[in-house]
Amino acid sequence: MFEDQVKIVYLSIGSNLGNKKKNIELAKCGILNENIKIIKSASNYESLSWPNNNKPKFINTVIKIQTILPPDILMNKCLKIESNLGRVRKKKNEPRICDIDIIDYDQ
Repeated sequence: MFEDQVKIVYLSIGSNLGNKKKNIELAKCGILNENIKIIKSASNYESLSWPNNNKPKFINTVIKIQTILPPDILMNKCLKIESNLGRVRKKKNEPRICDIDIIDYDQ
C-alpha cells in the first residue's frame, strides 16, 4: 500500500436481532476477510431502537479502519457483509441482524 492511498475510516456496526454480540464479531471478521485493516474497536454499547423504542435494543460499536478502497467500493463490501450475515432489507428502521455504516471517510 502506498501511504498517500491509505485512508482512515470509521464504521459503525450494530445489531438488534439474534445473538447481537456475535453478529458484530462476525461483521468484523467479514471486514478483515475483505483485506481491510481494523486499527481500533470501541467497546460495545446498548441503545434503544429508533424511531420505535418498543423494537429490540441495539448493541453497537465503532471501528477505526485503514483501507485503500474508495467510498463506493467500501460501501458495497459493507452491504455484502450485511447480506452474508442474513440481513434482509424490507422496511426502513426495521430490526436487523447487522447494520454497517460509514460514519467518516478520511475526514
